[in-house]
Amino acid sequence: MNIEEELRPDAEAAKIVTDEELINIEIKELNKRIKDRGVSKELAIRLKQRRRTLKNRNYATSCREKKDAEIVNLEGKKNQEMDDLRELEQENQKIREKVEAMARKYERIMEFARENNLDVNDAFLELIDR
Repeated sequence: MNIEEELRPDAEAAKIVTDEELINIEIKELNKRIKDRGVSKELAIRLKQRRRTLKNRNYATSCREKKDAEIVNLEGKKNQEMDDLRELEQENQKIREKVEAMARKYERIMEFARENNLDVNDAFLELIDR
C-alpha cells in the first residue's frame, strides 16, 4: 500500500467507523467494534494504521499552530523591545545634548572668570550647576 492509498479514506473501513470517530475513539472501543462486527484482520490493521495516520496528522498540525503562535508572540515581543530601545536611544541623545550644553556653559563661565581675574571657588560652581 503506497502513501496515497494510505491517506485516502477506505470505503470498507468507513462502514465501521468514520475518520472523525477514528480520531476520537479510544483504542479499546475501536477493538470492541472490530471484534463485534467480525472485521477481517487485514481491515483491522488498515483501520488502526489509518487511526494512527490521522492522529499523527492532527498532532503535526497542532504543533505547527503552536509554533506559529509562538513565532507571532516572539515577533511581537521583539518589536516592543525594538520600540523600547529606540525610546531609550532618543532619551540618551537628549541627555547627551544637555550634558554638552552644560559643559559649554561651564567653559564660558570659566573663561569669563579668567578674563576678569575672578576667583571661582567650589561653592560658586555648585550654585552654577543648579
